[in-house]
Amino acid sequence: MSDKQMSIKAIRVNNGYTQEALAQKLGVSTKTISDWENNRVPIKPLQLFAIAYVFKIDDDLIRV
Repeated sequence: MSDKQMSIKAIRVNNGYTQEALAQKLGVSTKTISDWENNRVPIKPLQLFAIAYVFKIDDDLIRV
């Protein structure tokens, strides 16, 4: 794991997104965002790529 990796929550907050805004952007529920952020549900690769696309970052920078 890279020292520069960040959690989904940290990336979301640093970019000024609420859970609601990110959920809407990705077409998922706020519960899904919360579940990802709290490691209750594993994130699928396609969802990881979508998050990276929204925030214009490399998916390797997202800690899962």
